[in-house]
Amino acid sequence: MEAATGVECSPVHTSLCTEQADIAAREVAAGGCTICCGQEMRFFEELAEELDAEVPAFVDLRDRAGWTDDDKDTGPKMAALVAAATMPPASTKTVDVVSEGVCLIIGSGDVAFGAARRLADTHGVTVLQLDDSDPPPEREFDVIRGKTRKASGALGAFKVSFDHFSRVQPGGRGNWRWTEPRNGAHSECDIILDLSGQAPLFAAHEKREGYLRADPGSVTASMDAVFDAAKLIGTFEKPLYARVEPILCAHSRAGQVGCSRCLDACPTGAIAPEGDYVTVDPMACAGCGACSSLCPSGAISYDAPP
Repeated sequence: MEAATGVECSPVHTSLCTEQADIAAREVAAGGCTICCGQEMRFFEELAEELDAEVPAFVDLRDRAGWTDDDKDTGPKMAALVAAATMPPASTKTVDVVSEGVCLIIGSGDVAFGAARRLADTHGVTVLQLDDSDPPPEREFDVIRGKTRKASGALGAFKVSFDHFSRVQPGGRGNWRWTEPRNGAHSECDIILDLSGQAPLFAAHEKREGYLRADPGSVTASMDAVFDAAKLIGTFEKPLYARVEPILCAHSRAGQVGCSRCLDACPTGAIAPEGDYVTVDPMACAGCGACSSLCPSGAISYDAPP
């Protein structure tokens, strides 16, 4: 093994996670070791934490190469696995996503207003109220009414348009007064907290970063969504999963549509036609890889490591 990989190897141990744990502790404390077992990885990670040492590297020789009745040809495979484990991991291409905590809450009555109160101290909150109840008297957050026409984008860059849009008019005593409803209003936000109980605003909504949806009839689900929204302030790294080579794309030529496999398969709607080619919205892409697996020309490739 040493001759094949150039990696210094210890004697073969059979129970480093039990009777030979003292040997494992000594090597982990010294640092720079690799343990050839994946099943008991958690034990060795906890051991490193107890010793205040660097977590060792792991390569799963036992399950991937060691368990076989034929022990004559395991050497090359084991050497290949060890050599692969010593290679630096492939870097992931990312883009920074900035969320300043501008949050749109969609819902009715006490559920929506209760969520808004919990977020108002740290977020810039607007409630899209779906019922006719009076808004709370405090002005910790804005309240609007209307119907969502369209939503696009993802965490840090949502764009929402409304019909029948109206907002509270500041005034004195008496009933709440609202502006005249109008269509085509637009807004932008970083986070959408959907407590409407209606159909989701996005296809494959669970994959849309920054869009949180919960059943308003479930207190637990609503509070979990509020808690998740509270954490979505700051700068986040978004992996860039897909790479497009337009010259290879067979979507369209001379106005005649050809291939649409990726468009049909994308669960999040991240892929859209652009002339003769297609483009991928990296903010909406969830990295499922369906597009690259179906592309007949190789125009879309999965650019992030698995």
